Amino acid sequence: MSGVVQYLLANPILLVPVLLIVATLVWALIKKLLKMAAILMIAGALYVILVRYFGTGM
Repeated sequence: MSGVVQYLLANPILLVPVLLIVATLVWALIKKLLKMAAILMIAGALYVILVRYFGTGM
C-alpha cells in the first residue's frame, strides 16, 4: 500500500485525478448519510406526533 502512495506522490499528474475521484466518493457518501439522517428525523418526529395524538395504545 505504501508503494502505491509513494508512486502517486512521485507523479503528481496522476495524484490529481485520484484525489478528485476520492473526493467525489466521499461527497456522495456524506450526501447519502445526510439524506438518511433527514429521513430518520422526519420519521421520528411523525412517530412522536402519532403516539401523542393516539396515545400509547396499551
